[in-house]
Amino acid sequence: MEILDQPGAPELRRAENGTRIVAYIIDLIIMGLMSLIPYIGWFASVAYELTRDSLPFLEGQSIGKKAMGLRAVTEDGLPLTNNWGPGIIRNLALLFPPFILVELIVLLTNDKGLRLGDQWAKTKVISVK
Repeated sequence: MEILDQPGAPELRRAENGTRIVAYIIDLIIMGLMSLIPYIGWFASVAYELTRDSLPFLEGQSIGKKAMGLRAVTEDGLPLTNNWGPGIIRNLALLFPPFILVELIVLLTNDKGLRLGDQWAKTKVISVK
């Protein structure tokens, strides 16, 4: 697994909050489109919500993060590709719509740019552009 904060690796730059929010809105649109598919769509949407930052075919980036040049990584700079535990933990709270607002408030008021899911999973979101 590639460690991103090693010599010669890309510099770890904290993602801007606005960019993170746009990436999440893109992911919400993707999940909304998936949920339109009868029967399996809702399940696919929930599965994507939980695992989107760990999916190997997306190289550990959700579709929104990939579009915005972001990546969720561990505190040590390891990508979340195939790292299901932290990937699921960081997104679990987002399954509950009222908690999305709580996460937004925490993100915008936390000087380290971490929402609760990041704190619980010991992850952070970096810019990879």
